[in-house]
Amino acid sequence: MTDARQDLTQVAGALAALARQASYVAIGAGVLSLQKAQVRRREMADAAGRALKGGPSGREEVTRVVRDFDTSMAQVIKRIDSAVEPVFERLPKPVQAALQQAREARDELRARVLGLNS
Repeated sequence: MTDARQDLTQVAGALAALARQASYVAIGAGVLSLQKAQVRRREMADAAGRALKGGPSGREEVTRVVRDFDTSMAQVIKRIDSAVEPVFERLPKPVQAALQQAREARDELRARVLGLNS
């Protein structure tokens, strides 16, 4: 009985460590994506300001910056998904379902805001 409890404790500790590492990766990727988003937001604001001043290529520049922002977000999303994927199958089914719903909501929001597909 003691061996079974000890094994269970070790497994629980290993799962907790795995979850902790996955959360560190997700938080790190989130921080990086936030920083990228801030840079892109500033670029979009600058491009919009130039467009309002009547620059000949203002609209094209705003479109370019939005597409660049979307490309950056797609790369960040891909990194986050690839970091979570190895752990995904080990998560409890309710957590898997919640994570899948979050992914779908993220993709829908991105499509609505940017008018682009993943």
